[in-house]
Amino acid sequence: MKKFLYIIYVLLIGGSLLFAAPATADDDLDLLKDLDKEISKEKSADPLKDIDKAATREEVKKDGISDQLVAHLAGSVRLRAMYFFRNPEERDDADMNNVMGETLLKFSDWVGGEKWRVDVSGWGEAGTQKDTYAGVFYSLQDDDRRRKYIEVNEVYFTLNQADYNVTLGRKIFANGLSTIYSPSDRLRPRDGNDPLDQKELGIWQARLDYFLNQATITAAVLPVFQANKGPSDTSRWMGSKKDNDNRDFDFHDTSGNQIEEDRANIAAKNIGYFARYKNTYKGWDLFFSFYHGPNLYYVLREEDRGGTRVKIKESVKVGNYAAGFSTTYKKWEFHGEALLNYSYDGKDDQYVSGLGGATYTIDDLAKKVGLEQIDVTVEYGGEFILKAQYAEGYVQSSRKTRLGRNDIYGRVNFKYSEDLSFEYVANFELSASEGGYYQKIQSKYRLRDGLIWKAALEFFNGDDNSYYGRWYRNDRVVMELEYSF
Repeated sequence: MKKFLYIIYVLLIGGSLLFAAPATADDDLDLLKDLDKEISKEKSADPLKDIDKAATREEVKKDGISDQLVAHLAGSVRLRAMYFFRNPEERDDADMNNVMGETLLKFSDWVGGEKWRVDVSGWGEAGTQKDTYAGVFYSLQDDDRRRKYIEVNEVYFTLNQADYNVTLGRKIFANGLSTIYSPSDRLRPRDGNDPLDQKELGIWQARLDYFLNQATITAAVLPVFQANKGPSDTSRWMGSKKDNDNRDFDFHDTSGNQIEEDRANIAAKNIGYFARYKNTYKGWDLFFSFYHGPNLYYVLREEDRGGTRVKIKESVKVGNYAAGFSTTYKKWEFHGEALLNYSYDGKDDQYVSGLGGATYTIDDLAKKVGLEQIDVTVEYGGEFILKAQYAEGYVQSSRKTRLGRNDIYGRVNFKYSEDLSFEYVANFELSASEGGYYQKIQSKYRLRDGLIWKAALEFFNGDDNSYYGRWYRNDRVVMELEYSF
């Protein structure tokens, strides 16, 4: 089987090379962002710049609103095809298809003046996956697990002043600065219907960014909690019979009853509050942040109802205290983060989640072997529990749904030219009883300006209770064709 997979991969690369043509650079590579977080960021002299400004300060022409809407409209069209090498195990109403396809149309636009700006972005999509698409964006809080056919993901107003920015509306909320995995990046819910092709969801916010010399002080009120979206019960991503007890990330009722969800609805008691200080000091990018509000990671509680034991997934309140750094030395970039999760009333674990990593750029040696550049990134994420969940009636913490408890993350990017690159990405879970791994091999070709072809192989394996062991039947080849305009 492995030999067959590599033959397919070679054929895909060869076919793409036949159609390759000169074009401009595009180094925005997909990494492990498909897991639980934004996991891919461009190398930059200031890695924190992406979380600095509420909006980019671009020079605005004195055109009318309609003229600006036309001039600033941008987007992309992506065609994506997948072939899974193994059949999923049969269960009630399971999606048994091994060949799947989907199309995604992204769009963004904005209008503005010298001191104000309004942005909007989103997408339209459809695909062949069972029980995955329904409806359009229509409410303040999206409590539907399924993907929307039309999603208005961001719509926000920005007031730009010399010393501060004010942002009001729905926008992606980023935190942290690590390259592959960020333990502090917990305010960015994701659509995980395909866990390896996630989309970041915007959240409603009222935010102030105050600029003080090199420092930025951020304060935000988050009035609407938005949960992550998970795969359908019919999806092959929900595991198989052998791990039936652990489907839905260990929250599954083996009696066949659906587990209830107790989400943090729109109410004053569920408002989130966020504050951050970041600065650059003698070549070190530093940040400190605090969050109080509902947690994206569920816990499980049980209660008796007329002699019946009912299981309920709940979003409990937590306090998150985080800090991180990034610095460079010659061809090295070093970064690290730590987060203290304080669970009020013991409804979840109290723990420290940390990460350290580095990126090394190889150029001279790369040129000797016919490449332009090689970037190697390695990170280690670990977790230390200070106090286990102890609240009465709460029977399972969020532990098994959290990434980075004892993991190694890696990425190697081989850049052949501005038009062609290859990438290897991996995540290894090291726990003795829950070990597993994910590996991805990908090629990326720029066929012409704005037109990109990707071909990738993805592999999963591990213990039944691990993230990736549950997906052992989901090894697949993925092909994408994307046109940007």
